[in-house]
Amino acid sequence: MKKPIFFFALLLVLFTSCNQKSYTVMHADASFLTGDKVAYHLSKDLLKLEIIYTLNEPKLYKIGANQSLINNNAKVTIEDPIKITKLLVADTSQTFFITGQKLSDAFFVNTGETAQNSIAKDTVIIDANHIKNGNALSFLTDSNIEVGAYNSVLEIKNNISKITTKDEAEFTLELLHLYKKQSIRTGHEVKRYIKKTKLKYTVIIDPSQRYANLGHWSEIKGDKIYHTIAPDYLFGEQVTLNDVVTLEFPMPKTDSLPSVSTQKPLEGVVYRSLPDVNFTLSLNDTRVASDSLSLTQLGTLKTMSVKDLERSNEASVLLFKSTNQEKVFKTEEKMEQLEYDTSKAIEASQIAIKSEYKAKLNDIDALIKTIETRKSDL
Repeated sequence: MKKPIFFFALLLVLFTSCNQKSYTVMHADASFLTGDKVAYHLSKDLLKLEIIYTLNEPKLYKIGANQSLINNNAKVTIEDPIKITKLLVADTSQTFFITGQKLSDAFFVNTGETAQNSIAKDTVIIDANHIKNGNALSFLTDSNIEVGAYNSVLEIKNNISKITTKDEAEFTLELLHLYKKQSIRTGHEVKRYIKKTKLKYTVIIDPSQRYANLGHWSEIKGDKIYHTIAPDYLFGEQVTLNDVVTLEFPMPKTDSLPSVSTQKPLEGVVYRSLPDVNFTLSLNDTRVASDSLSLTQLGTLKTMSVKDLERSNEASVLLFKSTNQEKVFKTEEKMEQLEYDTSKAIEASQIAIKSEYKAKLNDIDALIKTIETRKSDL
């Protein structure tokens, strides 16, 4: 009687031991899972970009008359911080199921008392001092004649060495006096200013995916992926977008567990490591900032037993239980106008435009003196 009891006890131990293990297999469709199988998704990180664009509209103010728009196109620039927020969501492109020892709902992001379909995590702020461009306000309010005159002045300034005779110097001086006359503004009753409007643009992207959208597209070069943000179509035909944002990220590497793709069972729970990756932000092809973010989809696949997971309380194991109702996050974008005190901006723009105007006249006067000195030396 002892032998049957002994073998029964051994079988019970073996059976209990097998049930304490968990196995994971990739599955194409979670709807066919039955019994004790639990479907789950790995996590990935999306990026929510918030860019505040400044719409600069050149205008005239005449005493006794209404405001009238100068015949110049409005320009859109970036003058405020750029905010990048990481959103943790389910990666529904791959479904896994686990059998054997069950995984507690506490290990899933979207179950339990604090269930969430997406979690806003780290935020990176690109400071305004890094992204402010050097565009002068006067270039918006200058007439075509003024723009042409000053461009000609700059051309002469860059080619002084080509003036080799007194006649050439005299001719150049006549041109400079003409350009100065064209640049002098008359009529103190007319004031030029810039009307500023703040527009907040928000877009959500997957930094590891390639896009070909109207206001956002991507390009892969070597082991890098470049995301360009330029929603100029949202501003209208008579508006020029001056500042284009480009984000550079490393491309994701091939997963290191080939047995997952062949649907062979793996002992334990499959998860991705949580690597820190460096990225850069460029404005008009000029790098202005760099930082690092942890992006789950750029990590490698690993496995961990349920027991080890419970003991370690590994923070990087971020899983989503499959519910067949997960929200698929697309490249969403929206534009909204922000409240902004335009009166202060108008006053500041008038001061800046006046200062830039005086600086241009001083540049012309200084160049005239340089050419006069060169003429006397020839």
